[in-house]
Order: sequence, then C-alpha cells, then structure tokens
Amino acid sequence: MALAKHFFEKYRWTITGTFTPSDKKAKSDEDFPFRRLSRGAKDSVKRGWKREAVIKMKTPTGKVYYIQATTWRDKKQVCFLSTNEVGFSDGSTVKRHTRRKATRDTIDSPRARDDYAEFFNAVDRNDRDSYDYSTSIRTNRYYLRIFCWGLDRIIHCLYIVVVELAKLDLGLKVWKRYSQKNGGRKRFQVDLGIALLNYGIELEWDDENRPRWMRQSEFVPCDCKSCFFCLKGMTCGVEHRRKKGRQVTIQYACGSRRRTNKCTTDRVLLKLKNGEDMKYADFCEMCMRQQAGSDLSFNVKKTMCRKSKFGCAQCQERICNVCWPNYDRHQQDNGVNDS
Repeated sequence: MALAKHFFEKYRWTITGTFTPSDKKAKSDEDFPFRRLSRGAKDSVKRGWKREAVIKMKTPTGKVYYIQATTWRDKKQVCFLSTNEVGFSDGSTVKRHTRRKATRDTIDSPRARDDYAEFFNAVDRNDRDSYDYSTSIRTNRYYLRIFCWGLDRIIHCLYIVVVELAKLDLGLKVWKRYSQKNGGRKRFQVDLGIALLNYGIELEWDDENRPRWMRQSEFVPCDCKSCFFCLKGMTCGVEHRRKKGRQVTIQYACGSRRRTNKCTTDRVLLKLKNGEDMKYADFCEMCMRQQAGSDLSFNVKKTMCRKSKFGCAQCQERICNVCWPNYDRHQQDNGVNDS
C-alpha cells in the first residue's frame, strides 16, 4: 500500500501487482483488507471465487485516486493490488486446466488479473535480462549492489529504446543488428562497453603522454575498427605468425655474424618485437606441445615446463636446452649466406 501511494503521489505512476497476504489481526485503515485463507476456507470455495475492496485516497495537492485490493481463488489464493484498473470485475473470465480433463474450464477472474497478465511479460524479461547481462559484482558493500542493480535497469531501458528507434529507421544503421535474436543483445552490451571505454580513455588521454593506469609498452596490432586506438590510427593490421624464409642475422660471442633465411642448428638469444633482446625467460614451447594430450589446465602445464629465452632465430620459438636436439619444427639449414 505504501509503495502504491508513493508511486502515484510523487510520480503519478499506476501499478498492478501481486500481494502476499498475512495473518495479522490488528489492521489500520490503509492495510491490505484481506487475510490469508486457511486450508479449510480454501477447500470450501471453488476456483474463481473473488472478493474486491476499494479505498479512496487523496494526494497532498487534493487529487482523488483509488486503490483496489482483490483476493482470488485460483489453484491457490492470489491477491492483487492495483491503482491502474479499478472497478467491479463483471464478466471477466479465464481458462484453466483441470486434472483428468482434456478441455479447459472457464472460471471467473478479476480485472486486475487481466491487467497483470498483459504487462507482466515485460517485468520477467527485465529480470531475465539482468540475470544474463548483469553488471553486478560480489561485494559486501551493499550500496554497490544497489548501484549495479540500477545500472542494469538503465542499460535494459536503453536497449529497448535503441531497438525501437532502429525499427523506425532512426539513428545509426548498425543499430538494426541489435534486434536480431541470435546474439543481438550481446552485441549491444559489447558495443556499449567499448563506447564507454573509448569515452573514458579520451577524457584521460594527453596529446603527449598516455594515462598512468594504461600500459606504457608498444601498441598491440588490432583491426577491430571500433576501439579507441583503431579509431585514432594508433595501431592497425592483425598480428600474424612470422613466416620462415626471411633474412635473419645471428651474432656469435666472438663477434662474427651470420645471415641466413633458413633454420640453423644454432640456439640463439631471441629478440622482442621492438628489436631488443629478451630479458626474461618463459616456458619452453616444445615442452608445452609434449603435454598436448594431458587434461591439465594451461597454467599447470606452464609450471611443468622448463624455461628459456633461447631458441631458433627463424622460428622465433623459445626452446630449452633439453628439447633443442629434438626440436620438432626445426629444419636443416641447406643453404647459408654468411656475411
């Protein structure tokens, strides 16, 4: 009752919803007028039995409105509270299945049930949307959970508005794909997240320096055409595996150099993409391939591998000294160009 009053007096919103009755004996004038039926009372009335009560209310500005309470016997006792459809339920019926009957029976129903059945699908879809695409996090701070709940409601309403605008040929053409049943809602969530990231980066981005919370190393190749770095032309292309056959230079400890376009038997210190020598050793890639048939996770396999920062200059794979003699992707150097 208090919620129905608050919504109408403050926002002029009308509601229709279900209500759980109680056995409270002491009731005020604005309490729900019907109690919970006992087991004997429910068995003594047939399906379709109903009782209705209306209370006249006034807003602080003097506007008159009505709140209707209804109790109805369906398979169980169902109570409705409504400020939208108020009035006597005359001639309203609904069909229900009955045990051991092939056809459905027609029983009386309150008008609040018709109003509830017309719009409750939107409420269920809203809750399901929040379950599938929730922004909430596990935390003991209750106010963050409340904030995330409100954010989920806003995102769902925004999605509905965007889809309706796309149906009317308003807005961007890319919005039409959000109405597709196969992944349309997921695309909207992903695009919205990328747009928010782009906006946040643009606020913090300096023409000279990157934000402190951003990685300061070289840009990773990307060709999505939607992230901040692609839109600003800071990175392009897709990272591919280096092809064999290019000219590489091998430098020995004595100072001599050797150029070749094929694999060699020399295990050398590998270089990073920026041309600098690799400083830290990582797992041996051949040790990892030898565990391909195992059911262990990647991190567990990684701990079981030996580490190395040396390997083949042509293949650019880290190979430990134990696996080097039996390197499975190694090719014999048939032609070598020295310089």
